[in-house]
Amino acid sequence: MAAAITGGALLLSIAAAAPVDDSGVRAYVDRALSGLRAGYYVDTPEWDEALAQEVPGLRAAESPSDTYAALSRLARAAGGRHSRFSGPEQAAATSQPDVPWSRTTPTVRYEGRIGILTIPGFSSVHAGEQDRYLRAASEIFGSAQARSACGWVIDLQQNEGGLAWAMLLAASPLLDDGTVEQFRARDGRASAIRVSGTSLSWEGRRWDGLPVFAGRFGALDQLGLPGLVVAPSLPGVPAKLTGWPVALVQSTRSASAAEMVLLAFAGQERTATFGSESAGYTTLNGGFMLPDGAQVTLSFALMGDRDGNFFEGAIPPDHPADPEDGSALDAARSWALQQCPSGSGG
Repeated sequence: MAAAITGGALLLSIAAAAPVDDSGVRAYVDRALSGLRAGYYVDTPEWDEALAQEVPGLRAAESPSDTYAALSRLARAAGGRHSRFSGPEQAAATSQPDVPWSRTTPTVRYEGRIGILTIPGFSSVHAGEQDRYLRAASEIFGSAQARSACGWVIDLQQNEGGLAWAMLLAASPLLDDGTVEQFRARDGRASAIRVSGTSLSWEGRRWDGLPVFAGRFGALDQLGLPGLVVAPSLPGVPAKLTGWPVALVQSTRSASAAEMVLLAFAGQERTATFGSESAGYTTLNGGFMLPDGAQVTLSFALMGDRDGNFFEGAIPPDHPADPEDGSALDAARSWALQQCPSGSGG
């Protein structure tokens, strides 16, 4: 599950795989190397060393499968620890419907007038599964009980990542309108994620998959990736519930897309985080598919908060507490309750 979910902002192109014969191996390698040059770390000596070490073997390969080990190492060199190469079978398995990491949905429970919202890891390329995840969040925030809550706890302790846009939409009723997050490419260019109501946009365009990357991060433009088409807003138009205190609970398992949720709330008034350092997968991923169905997930930008503080590793909590013994969740609930207007808790 972790291997499939810890893609964070995982926005892979899914295209029909074509067979590759021996005569096409050189073109296969060229295609892979061209895509890998979009990685965040390709301007480093480590990438140059990895390339010098691996290219001779890649050029001598007799079949695509002979390149997989080297391309896996190069993917890590180009994009860092959040990047990976997946062979055709593994890539196909992660895109199947009704796999375990596609069945989760947001849930809520109430302790007095504090809503405890669990946003779980989730990853699916299937519209029906995406819709189910978003509708679960919409039903939570559309309820009378949600509207009567005086504060919120967002539990991300077990969230190992997945589709970041879905998780941000699930939390959007609690996010202020405006810029909530920024991404920075290796050339220093930054772009902003904005919330308007319960919709997301990236640099003025709705966030609906990989086409949003075009013109933003250089080399990915050259790959001609079709991307995914996903819902740009939370269905059902639930009411915004901004202004109430929001406490977020994190752990070392809170990875990638979960870390993007943490950063979206950073800098918002009346918010605080509790728990341990996050997992440290704070890079933004895109990807591309190779002709035999193998695919590369590649980090090409850093995540940052609304104020332009960018991270390249774990996010520390505002209030350290042990997620394992429940004290982090208890502290988050107590803090949210203390922030409620006098007499509104319970």
